[in-house]
Amino acid sequence: MKNGIIFAKKSTWRSGLDINYLDETSERKVSSREKYDPASEIGRKLKQFADYASKETLGQVHAGGFFHDLIRINPDGSSTAPSKLSNAEKKQRISDAWFHHLRKFPSQAKKPVIQHRLAFSMSTEWHDELVAAGLNPDRVLHSTMKKVMGKFAERFHPDDSIGYAFGIHHDTDNLHVHVALCPRSAKGVYVGCSTSRTNRAGHKNQMEYLRACFEKENQRWTQIMSSPEKLEKHISKRLDSDQIVSFRKLNQLEMNALRANQTYEAIRLQQLYQSIRNLEYSLSVQRSALTTGRNIRLISRLMGHRPSKNAKAISKINAALQRKSLREMQNKLFRMKREYRGLHRRYSQLFGFTAYANRSSLYQHTSQQRNSL
Repeated sequence: MKNGIIFAKKSTWRSGLDINYLDETSERKVSSREKYDPASEIGRKLKQFADYASKETLGQVHAGGFFHDLIRINPDGSSTAPSKLSNAEKKQRISDAWFHHLRKFPSQAKKPVIQHRLAFSMSTEWHDELVAAGLNPDRVLHSTMKKVMGKFAERFHPDDSIGYAFGIHHDTDNLHVHVALCPRSAKGVYVGCSTSRTNRAGHKNQMEYLRACFEKENQRWTQIMSSPEKLEKHISKRLDSDQIVSFRKLNQLEMNALRANQTYEAIRLQQLYQSIRNLEYSLSVQRSALTTGRNIRLISRLMGHRPSKNAKAISKINAALQRKSLREMQNKLFRMKREYRGLHRRYSQLFGFTAYANRSSLYQHTSQQRNSL
């Protein structure tokens, strides 16, 4: 594995907070790209990874650290999971929570730090290696970044927590993540991002520590991916096993091609693909039910309602059974995606979407579209 994830750059901003720069599809980012490439169109330069489907992350801004819990709170006191909020709502809530937190711990500096900007980039070689192994590079970058930021908090702010926001970007040759780090911890301690290399400056070299953490993660992934057996064992134990495995979604033309090619491989691939989509939907419903249950219990406690011991015990048992069911569904989806990937590769080798039956289906579909115009 060459390079892996690389700590690219860091900057400190004192002029203001711009959460929109985390969103690769925002007008601010699009206009920035057009500034350097006048011929570009919105979205044209966004790198499209055809071998895996992770477009759910496209343009999304996420909250990390203590901000993840802060943006859950609704004006009426209820709670909404950040994943259920629209991207615009998340950006607004992050901005509001950010400034509210900084006002709680005012700085004496004339131009106080508003945010630290960090950027972590994935090498093209590692990206391609992850795709070839059937893993979702977005998910690997996401989980690695969160793990490293957690280590950063433990190293420099023990018994405290940091707050940050981030967005994964596909608009360059390298997949990368932008992170906006709040300069105040949850307890109000200044969060620095020093690059000092001398003890006289009185600063800790946080950036060197971040680089070392990424290097350790790269080495760990190198060991995991050293054999298919190790990779399978590691991924199967992850809580996000159903999400980290890549799943190439089929477009309508490819679905038509599969239906036209009535071989065992094509029929099995169709059935497995539909089963995966159905199970993904069931998982989303199950996760929503768990979130709703947690919110109801939270609101009940805030209103001072205390359930009986029996009701409390039943609630805990039901929640445990739901989590167990969710985990079983995740493991099943993980196995199905791995099987699907093998079948998809075999089908492509035997027939491909350019085989005669598939070409005929694609041609007929295209002709029908032309005739309808």
